[in-house]
Amino acid sequence: MGRLSRVLAAFMLMSGVVLAQDLPQHAIRTAAPMSPSAAMFIPGESVEPLILAEWEVINDLGPRIRIVWGQEAVDAAPPEASRYIQKSYVFPTGTIRVLDFQKDEGGMMHAITVETAIYMLKGSGTVEVAGKTVTLNEGDLASYPSGTLRGDGDSTVIAWTVTGSKINEVAEAMVVRGIDVPVTHSAQWPGPDGKMVRARTSEALWEAPGDAIRLDLKRYMFDGNSVRTTINYKGGPTSKVTSSMDALIYITSGKLHFFQDDLNFVAGAGDAIREISGHYHNWIRLEDSSFIATSSLPVAPMMEGAN
Repeated sequence: MGRLSRVLAAFMLMSGVVLAQDLPQHAIRTAAPMSPSAAMFIPGESVEPLILAEWEVINDLGPRIRIVWGQEAVDAAPPEASRYIQKSYVFPTGTIRVLDFQKDEGGMMHAITVETAIYMLKGSGTVEVAGKTVTLNEGDLASYPSGTLRGDGDSTVIAWTVTGSKINEVAEAMVVRGIDVPVTHSAQWPGPDGKMVRARTSEALWEAPGDAIRLDLKRYMFDGNSVRTTINYKGGPTSKVTSSMDALIYITSGKLHFFQDDLNFVAGAGDAIREISGHYHNWIRLEDSSFIATSSLPVAPMMEGAN
């Protein structure tokens, strides 16, 4: 379904022409970002934190979530409201949002709107997935969640709005438990001919040199996309690679030197990066570090040689 079709579907749904049960809960979501940054690197310190408050109200239509933002509106919210901080990293192919909730500020309450996936970086909470209320613990992920994200304690949530590799209407909502996702260990180092040698099996990793560049990866696979979490051990440079998809990356710890084509910069915790499809990139890991990433469809033709 194209953009015009989604707009028409949304209008028909709101007009009552199409019943909600005739469409998936996420069928009219769009990944088109508003005012995206043309930069492939967004430092966390450049992102203005947004203060929000959400709380439940009852009206003639039943329970609803009220949301306000800005200091004045948040100060005027009722005492039971959840007051939280949001930082948004807006790229042409999708948005990364980081939501920080505090127990002393009402815990976690967030009405799901455009999110295509959420990852519980810290804490726990509940949300609806495919019509059922589920609990997400630290390290768990939900694709196409719905309803309201709720929790009592301190928590941090990473939320993405991206197209992924399947259009929204086709991809199914699901939960991926962190405990069920295996860790893949790998290493690479320059061989005698100067080409990078890669090791992924236990035997090859055991024989890798002490200065090999090592990586631990967890790949959360779900319908239409994936989310990857990494532990990157100090070292580099890594070999240059490219992809047919964009990768939207949020760095959670440590410092890395990132190279893409003729541009490079040092990134650290709280910064975000867009690896652009068809462009070659690599890293020098200045410290042990970690990041979390997802994929999104590109917005421009890929360069030859992308895979």
